[in-house]
Amino acid sequence: MLPALGLAAALAPITASAVNVSPLNCAGPNACDILNVYTTIFWVAMVVLVIVGGLIVFAALRFRRRDDREPSQIHGNTRLELVWTAVPLLIVSFLFLRTTLRMDYVRNGPPPAQVIRVTGIQWAWQFKYPNGKTSNTKLYIPVGQVVQLQVTSRDVLHSFWVPQTGNYFGQCNELCGLYHYAMDLQVVAVSNADYNGFLAGTLTPGVGPALAEKVTGASAAANVKETDELKFDPLSASVKVGEVVEWTNVGTQIHDITFDNGAVPTSDNQNGGDKYELKFLKPGTYHYICSIHKAANMNGTITVTGG
Repeated sequence: MLPALGLAAALAPITASAVNVSPLNCAGPNACDILNVYTTIFWVAMVVLVIVGGLIVFAALRFRRRDDREPSQIHGNTRLELVWTAVPLLIVSFLFLRTTLRMDYVRNGPPPAQVIRVTGIQWAWQFKYPNGKTSNTKLYIPVGQVVQLQVTSRDVLHSFWVPQTGNYFGQCNELCGLYHYAMDLQVVAVSNADYNGFLAGTLTPGVGPALAEKVTGASAAANVKETDELKFDPLSASVKVGEVVEWTNVGTQIHDITFDNGAVPTSDNQNGGDKYELKFLKPGTYHYICSIHKAANMNGTITVTGG
């Protein structure tokens, strides 16, 4: 398991700069601590580079060979040897202390108000909240609270990186397979009321009341298969308001159901044989994808009429 990550949520609107997931673009206190340590090491390294590189160039030009005579030989210089031993020792000691003094805060942060479990899967993120609710790709956190993320992986090595809090994007920054480039995520900091509504399943922050609700064991008006060919079968289905659509994972790969409209509940990750049922409450055309295999264009459409 990777070290837990503490996030202090701050509410901020999404902007064009939000797609920048560079470590140099920080906003959260942990990320900015990492950036400060990196910046210190970078500039110390630049000073060393200029001095050492300059001396090498100077020596190469000043003492270059001009004829076949052997230059005078110098053996030992105690003062010089003490200097080039002491200076690197001081530099390394400074960098060691600079890093160590902030390491515990960066790894653990202040005591959390909430603990959310993050699982990396080829090629998506799943978030499990304290009450057992889950979401994929999009992480909701309450504004003004410290949230601890316990990060682990279901398959290969992944690396969770969100440089900013608010409404910002993040990315897996560990090469994890074919669709690594599509393993992104979004962190949304919302009010406590919206966050509690999200946990209760009655509200998706920013999109209003739910347009469909999860059900179990209901008679389905339409059945959709999730296949190992990374397709939904059929690609489109039609039902009436109040009727149920059932998705079934008929293969061995993990899938999920994520709608473009955030007011339609997202499924948990589905293993082979798992089912997911939704009863639609409002008419409309609803597009959805498997967020784990979105790079493979695994998508479908549900058309709801009546009401």
